[in-house]
Amino acid sequence: MKDYKIKEKERRKNRIYEVATKTLWQKGYDKTSIRDIAKATDMTTAGLYYYFKSKEELLFQILKDHMEDMISGIEQIPVESTDPLELIKTYIQYQINTYCTDKYRTKLILSDDDCLTGEWYDLVKNQQRTYLDFWRKALESYCRKEELPTENIAIDAHCLVGMCAWLYRWYDPKGQVVPETLAKKIFETFIFGLSNKGKH
Repeated sequence: MKDYKIKEKERRKNRIYEVATKTLWQKGYDKTSIRDIAKATDMTTAGLYYYFKSKEELLFQILKDHMEDMISGIEQIPVESTDPLELIKTYIQYQINTYCTDKYRTKLILSDDDCLTGEWYDLVKNQQRTYLDFWRKALESYCRKEELPTENIAIDAHCLVGMCAWLYRWYDPKGQVVPETLAKKIFETFIFGLSNKGKH
């Protein structure tokens, strides 16, 4: 009976996070109230507070879990045995695939992470830096292999991740451009610019 109650609590908590993520995605963090989330989950506000103490804690949990999933996923991509160029291509496809399967959290981590404060803000920002570091190292490996400048490689990494991440503002996975084609286009555009860095 005890195990059942624990599993039921976890199931309900996951359901709250799932519905709350979509609600926050639709209205934005600042415009979403606890009452909105309670209505969407068919719960009372008091019932919601049993699972989290504030709206900010709920956002923190959603974003923290998302970044944990992102880091866990990118860690599964082989690095040592992969050519740097292929690794970059794989990272781009990974980011796009994540958006296609998890668009709500993908938007929230970009649009509402600054709504966090204190230790919660610092923790999520550190997760983002950890994730970005995978991209930076891949780009640096490619540049060293091709004898290209590396002094601004962190900026290059931010630019590439930005190209992939902000597509939530315009890209429709159900449209004419399939995710694989988009990934190829971003890869070719970025690598062309990177390969010609410092030549103008």
